[in-house]
Amino acid sequence: MSRSHTTGPATDDPAGTPARRARVVWSAVAALLVALGWCWSLATPMMSSPDEPSHVVRAAGVARGQVSLPTADALVDTAEPGVAGLVRLPSDYAASVTLPNCFAFQPDQPASCQQDLPEPGAPVDARTYAGQYPPLYYALVGWPSLLLPASGGLVAMRLVSALLTGLLVTWGLYRLHRVEGNRAGVWGAAVALTPMCFFLGATVNPAGFEISAAFAFWAACLAVVLGRGPVTTGALVQAVVAGALLVNTRSTGPVWALAIVVVALVAAPAGRWRDIVAHPRFRWLVAATAAASAVAVGWLVTHPAVVTTKDLHPGFADPRTVALSVVGKGSEYLLNMIGDYGWLDAPSPPVTFVAWYAMAGAVLLLAFAAARPTRRRVALLLLVLGVAGAPLALQVPTAVDTGLIWQGRYALPVAVGVPLLAALVVGVDRRPEGELLRRVARGALPVVLVGHVAAFYWASRRYAEGLEGDVLTFHPDWTSPIGYLTGTALYAAVVGALTWLAWRSYRPVDDTPAAPGPASAAARRSTSDAATAAAAAEPAPATTD
Repeated sequence: MSRSHTTGPATDDPAGTPARRARVVWSAVAALLVALGWCWSLATPMMSSPDEPSHVVRAAGVARGQVSLPTADALVDTAEPGVAGLVRLPSDYAASVTLPNCFAFQPDQPASCQQDLPEPGAPVDARTYAGQYPPLYYALVGWPSLLLPASGGLVAMRLVSALLTGLLVTWGLYRLHRVEGNRAGVWGAAVALTPMCFFLGATVNPAGFEISAAFAFWAACLAVVLGRGPVTTGALVQAVVAGALLVNTRSTGPVWALAIVVVALVAAPAGRWRDIVAHPRFRWLVAATAAASAVAVGWLVTHPAVVTTKDLHPGFADPRTVALSVVGKGSEYLLNMIGDYGWLDAPSPPVTFVAWYAMAGAVLLLAFAAARPTRRRVALLLLVLGVAGAPLALQVPTAVDTGLIWQGRYALPVAVGVPLLAALVVGVDRRPEGELLRRVARGALPVVLVGHVAAFYWASRRYAEGLEGDVLTFHPDWTSPIGYLTGTALYAAVVGALTWLAWRSYRPVDDTPAAPGPASAAARRSTSDAATAAAAAEPAPATTD
């Protein structure tokens, strides 16, 4: 029986006001996260995301029904990452692939050199190196190219991508907020969602969508296995939907999804797996998972080669050489996970890197020192080792063919789980050290705020003036649609609002025991507006299961 059946009409329900507050709060969170992505979409020039020309061509092609592509001539040297797919597009979209040529890999060159796009013309062949990627993401973001010329369509595709990723991140945050007896999820999310996550999600690049889908999947899996209450239908459905999006976005998606499930099962307390299997909708959810996985595997089997070079890097024939080279790039991979924008030519300033090193290091040290069940710490250790070892495991077998193509951002779908799990291991609850941990969680938020704003400003400055240009100028060489300094101010306002909401979620909780009854229940609800609002937004486990 639902709550409304036991408490009377909605207007008399004591939970009615918190429920409305929850809808307002979570709508605000979603709007702010989408706005944060849109700031990135508009502040950086078109095609300034890694391989964005190939992804734009792929998206516009999928929107026109060109899903499995014919290929261009065979590859003959290392100048290209693989055999290109051919797409027939209007001439303005085909011409857009040249937009980054004048500034890519040139950090001192502002984007003012970028040429205007021509008027739409007859369809011509365009090349994409993303022709083997699963079509799901491209179908979701490519449809504006059917309605608009390239001058507006490129921007619209970016805005759609930022909208989707912002909503997925919101879904993940909501689920983390629902973990009973542990308010640490927001703390972990603040550290997990680096500026690079939002930058990628705000451009035409499936990596950003993959990261946000993985974030929502992580949140659901951790909520299922670490929650104190019954297994809820909402969490399981989120795990299935987010997992389906993850495995069907990029070729690495099934690997990351499997890794997330393994870590979650290791972290689960004894008996939790039996509770999951006993859920009345478990069989239907397993069937849906199997169907989504079959689609992903079917695409990979019929389109196995994302990079199709062959023996073009003989210097990497020795696995030891590859291993040493990969280890030597470890710090580069870490920097790329935090924020190295454009074509790896627009790194974040030192203050951003220091902020994330400090915050990630703090939550990890606290987690490994926490007096928590061993299973959770073992799962965290396994995850950290997996993230560190992924570049080795995935590059040693293929380096002779592809070279060392790994970038730190490739690991972000699984790496975002490190601070999430670490924060949930630490906890922010009513144990004796709970007040100290609550203060630490609050203290982390302003540091992350500064790191985000500094990263956005530095990336905006790179395209406005070049990295060797003036640190501050009111007359930049290139100006984005939202402006160079005004865009930074807008971004700071959006991140500041999100920080304030997160700050409020860590207000002290009254530990004073109260006698049972409606009055004491109302008092307990008033001790943490954010927590009770989130709880009221979803039915109680007893009514959904």
